[in-house]
Amino acid sequence: MCSVQDIEDDFSVRKTKSDESMRKCMKCEEQACVIIRVNDAFCRSCFLQHCTHKFRSSFGKSKVIRDGEKVLLAFSGGNGSSAMLHLVQQGLSKEAQKKLRFKPGLIFMDEGSVLGLSTEQRRKDHRYVLEIMRETGYPYHVTCLEKVMGLDQTSESPLVGTSTTSTSTELTYDNVESDLQKLSISNTAGERLKDMLDSTKSMTAKEDLIRRLRCDLLAAVARETGFSKVMLGDSSTRLSVQLLADIAQGRGAQTHLEMGFADDRYGDIIFVRPLREFTSKEVAMYNKLNNVEATVLPRLATKQPSNSSIQRLTEEFVTGLQSDFPSTVSTVFRTGEKMTSDHKKNVTERCAMCQALLDTNVPECSALSATQFSQQISKRPTAIPCNSQSECCGDGDGSCQTATKEIVSHEQLNEALCYGCRLIVRDMKNTSTLPQHILDEAARRARRSKMKESIQDFLLPE
Repeated sequence: MCSVQDIEDDFSVRKTKSDESMRKCMKCEEQACVIIRVNDAFCRSCFLQHCTHKFRSSFGKSKVIRDGEKVLLAFSGGNGSSAMLHLVQQGLSKEAQKKLRFKPGLIFMDEGSVLGLSTEQRRKDHRYVLEIMRETGYPYHVTCLEKVMGLDQTSESPLVGTSTTSTSTELTYDNVESDLQKLSISNTAGERLKDMLDSTKSMTAKEDLIRRLRCDLLAAVARETGFSKVMLGDSSTRLSVQLLADIAQGRGAQTHLEMGFADDRYGDIIFVRPLREFTSKEVAMYNKLNNVEATVLPRLATKQPSNSSIQRLTEEFVTGLQSDFPSTVSTVFRTGEKMTSDHKKNVTERCAMCQALLDTNVPECSALSATQFSQQISKRPTAIPCNSQSECCGDGDGSCQTATKEIVSHEQLNEALCYGCRLIVRDMKNTSTLPQHILDEAARRARRSKMKESIQDFLLPE
């Protein structure tokens, strides 16, 4: 029978430094050039075969992607998306023994408006990414994060620019510049996005909100352009950090969606993660050995201190622990992979923001009910805006009782959100700055609930 001391001794083994020049490949006994972990040494050819097999086996195990299906690759130019694009190109090349059978497309999402960057700076940062997409010969798409603010306000595609032409023509500065011009959209959507982020107080809520909106826009673009799958470049290191950060933010019920190979929360659009078995070190070494260049574009959390958000603090904790204990990421990832949720059986409503199943329908004797009760009794009484009267007292701008603009109350918005998204809304000063599709969905559910309550006496019992 094992003891607590045995477990502690097993996990407290630090990474030992050995003479790497004398290490041999664990498969072919040749000179090793890559050491993934302490006892996992590979030569160049064996390491590349190992990565290729691990990437392609993820598709064979899941059987989610069918032959001839259109798959949209989310490409940002970073290490993960660059390695994913290179592996897809290798799998579709003529030299591949068993070719991948899906039809790839690329999408690049500009997030420069989040940082308040000028158009010239955004063009300068994204020129390299657009050149790579053109050289692949795959159909590619260019969009901006601001488009998520008005997904339901126009019947047009949320795409800013598309291209399905082959790269047989010579790449010139004018061609790249024409694509960069497509990144310029109306200032109204950018200002709305900036107002929404300014209304959000903490960096934790801002990062989580941007992550949710990014997925919404990717799903909308895939739906408009005929793609049924979206491929992400998330590694096991990133997923491990994301797992711990999500649990700290009250999203434990969504673990099976965030950690699995396929995320089907959007119904007709499925997000897949073929690099989930790779660590960030493996991704970096794969790019190094294949001369795959990657770039890092600035984001909201770039150059922020470690204590600025839960995400940044968790990232520093996991990466720091991984440097001393090489099995940290593997342990966290495998543990999160086994987590499931049992609330899926009797819940059909989904969160209006993250599209996950609602986890707020809980008994009275629960931690969530106790938290909600504490929040209700700690609220300050709000002043009544005007006397009750039948006529409108507003100025026609949506204030007070005017009917020109439907106002979604904080309570109505909370009813349409999961617990994790409620924390985001609670951190916002003005919830009316949220994207319109979220507010419209919350208003629709409030109207439906009110209508059901009014006709409750005429409904047959279930």
